[in-house]
Amino acid sequence: MGNTTLKAKIFNLGIDPEELMKKGYQFLSGSEWPVPASIARCWAAFARSWNDLPQDPYLKDGATFRQRRIGRFIFRDVNGHIDPTSCTQFFQSKAINSYAGGVERTFSPLHDVTYHNKLLHYIIANSLEHFCSAFGVRNDCWDITLHQFRIVANGEVVGLPTPEGIHRDGHKFISMHLIGRENMTGGVSSIYNDAGDKQAELTLQQPLDSLFVADQWMKHGVTPIRVVDPGRPAYRDLLVIDYNFYEG
Repeated sequence: MGNTTLKAKIFNLGIDPEELMKKGYQFLSGSEWPVPASIARCWAAFARSWNDLPQDPYLKDGATFRQRRIGRFIFRDVNGHIDPTSCTQFFQSKAINSYAGGVERTFSPLHDVTYHNKLLHYIIANSLEHFCSAFGVRNDCWDITLHQFRIVANGEVVGLPTPEGIHRDGHKFISMHLIGRENMTGGVSSIYNDAGDKQAELTLQQPLDSLFVADQWMKHGVTPIRVVDPGRPAYRDLLVIDYNFYEG
């Protein structure tokens, strides 16, 4: 898992960063991402990696509705290097995550081919640049954590994208990117201010539909997913990225 030079160009995402700053959240349709053709061709392999996610071992009462992998990067803004790390530990306090917080959780890592996928690097770099432009922040080094989630449902199981309910994740910024959804209903995202007042409700429906959230000030939640046809698999695949100043 050697260092990888980030070669993706920073693009203007075509949405006003002032809107993100004023509202604390912002939606970007997957069809509006300015992805160059040379990077877009990496999509198939990237999306296919969601078919090999282990069961989340930290669900309560033997639940099986969530599969996941985790990846950690150090992004060096000064030279555009994105350095994968071997750390797969993840901690949230009980105050942040009432469902699974308070313990050091260790998850299976991203596959090497996913760590080095150019589309992933493109999403990281351009999402972070959008946050930095919106909030006027720059930092030489960023600590970035990626979560591959698959939430599944069937005739007996209701999938819970956010079993902890309305919450914040405990990071400076987060971005959420839909990879795919199959044979399901639900999965409606809601955004709340710090007082718990709902600010928006929307559904990520198409590949790469994205939601940018200033996690320090906003909260979010997602409704359960339910199967449409019990004879077929039902799932919601999501990439969640956490952005924090590197303190190492």
